Amino acid sequence: MSTATITQAQDKGLRHQFAETARNIRAFAIELYVAHGGWFSHDATRAGQTSRRQLLSLAAAAESHSPALSAELRHFASK
Repeated sequence: MSTATITQAQDKGLRHQFAETARNIRAFAIELYVAHGGWFSHDATRAGQTSRRQLLSLAAAAESHSPALSAELRHFASK
């Protein structure tokens, strides 16, 4: 009578390496999120309004020396 044994590899396989990489990426993304202070949709709306205001002020400042640049900045602010 004979017995069969199943031996498993002791080192990590490719599946384990992918899982570890995914865990590291997720942990890194969480750290970035926390370091940034979080990001919510109302923050994006406020940031969009702020950047629009900044573009319009830049357009007003560039009006005297570069009317074409001023027009482009106003165009970007309108989008």
